[in-house]
Amino acid sequence: MKNIASLVRPAVRKMAGYTPGQQPAPGSQVIKLNTNENPYPPSPAAVRALEQALADGDRLRLYPPPTSSSLRQAAADCYGLRAEQVLAGNGSDELLRIVLDTFVDPGEKVGFLEPSYSLYPVLIQLRGAAAVPCPFDWRQPEQMPDLEGIKLFFLTSPNAPYGIAFSNKFIKELAARLDGILVVDEAYADFAAGNALELLAACPNLIITRTFSKSYALAALRIGLAFASPEIIGEMDKARDSYNLDYLAQTAAAAALGDQEYLQATLARIRETREFFQRELQHMGFTVCPSATNFLFCWPPAGLSAAGLYRFLADRQILVRYFAAPPLDRGLRISIGTREQMATLLTVINQFIAEEDKPDGYR
Repeated sequence: MKNIASLVRPAVRKMAGYTPGQQPAPGSQVIKLNTNENPYPPSPAAVRALEQALADGDRLRLYPPPTSSSLRQAAADCYGLRAEQVLAGNGSDELLRIVLDTFVDPGEKVGFLEPSYSLYPVLIQLRGAAAVPCPFDWRQPEQMPDLEGIKLFFLTSPNAPYGIAFSNKFIKELAARLDGILVVDEAYADFAAGNALELLAACPNLIITRTFSKSYALAALRIGLAFASPEIIGEMDKARDSYNLDYLAQTAAAAALGDQEYLQATLARIRETREFFQRELQHMGFTVCPSATNFLFCWPPAGLSAAGLYRFLADRQILVRYFAAPPLDRGLRISIGTREQMATLLTVINQFIAEEDKPDGYR
């Protein structure tokens, strides 16, 4: 028998893989502010739709609608598009993979801002393409990256992990300069003041992806949408797995889209808490990146360690996200929870600041 490692594709053997945020065990008493989930439940309309779908047990033995036609139409109605401009996926992550499978051959260059979503280089390596990270400075966010030879470019707007949104003027110019496909990953767009959907008509090489994991509070069901021209969507549909989105997910997502009143009320609560939390951090001496998302990226006051604060919080059952690699290693990304959760977090941060003689593990 051959050594198994010798049978693995070189691109897979060399890569480290994606590292998701820590997921505590169900039922644990942890304040979870590390993976940007919505702190509030999904729309009651979505929950009722799920209950009704589950009540029809006979329906579960059948395959789901293969093209998610009802969900695509619901999304088209919600966003003022045609169903032919919408593709549904098993989370927006599947749609990012479909984009690469549709447009990128092995060896071709795929660009993205660095830092941004750390799944991009993993998907690019799996495709056998060449990852081209473009340096990103949050203080000068709209510097045009070098697009020479780039077949496809991922732009997260608002950016993760910093939270900064890009203007439509910048996105339109980026699409015009790019001799390839521009993917605007709008996982957090509902928390921002605007989005890029209006650019679809003017930018034929533009694809926009969205997720139901953040604003719609349906992370457990793994639902994503892509928006583009009918021509692009038609080609991407060829690369989609058959029956890629299960019946329960399709049902809940369509119902959630139909309850925009609940969505807007939830978004308002999260934005209000975000602004409160940002002000409090700044009063404590933190540097906070301007955010159009449901999280804040922040740097502790001089002399305090982000890694130490991360461990201090974890030891007190509060999870935030720490990235050990530069340039992010001096800061923390903190999801916006409920007002009560953020108040608890602030209390513990104050305890950390007050402990002048910190144990080695917190320095």
